[in-house]
Amino acid sequence: MSAKEFNKAVNTTPIEGLKQPDKFMQSSESKSFDSYVADLSEEQENYEQVVYSVAIEPTLKKLVQMAGKKVGRTKGGSKLIIREALTDYFKKHPELFD
Repeated sequence: MSAKEFNKAVNTTPIEGLKQPDKFMQSSESKSFDSYVADLSEEQENYEQVVYSVAIEPTLKKLVQMAGKKVGRTKGGSKLIIREALTDYFKKHPELFD
């Protein structure tokens, strides 16, 4: 390996135009769980939703789907079950937001 190739391989100066966005570098704001609950209720009223994929065991997925069918699509189904489960979990663990 020539000196030129070696210097190119170990050059640590950043390439212009390639950097982390400023938003990524800033620390996240700390909010209390109550403020998240208020945001959640507002989003439910305005139907603002996002898709979040989570890997779970196939049996657990099947259980959520079966229970969601029992709840019914018009009442929220699987989404209602997941929302209630996550909300209850966060209520039990407020230290996650400190």
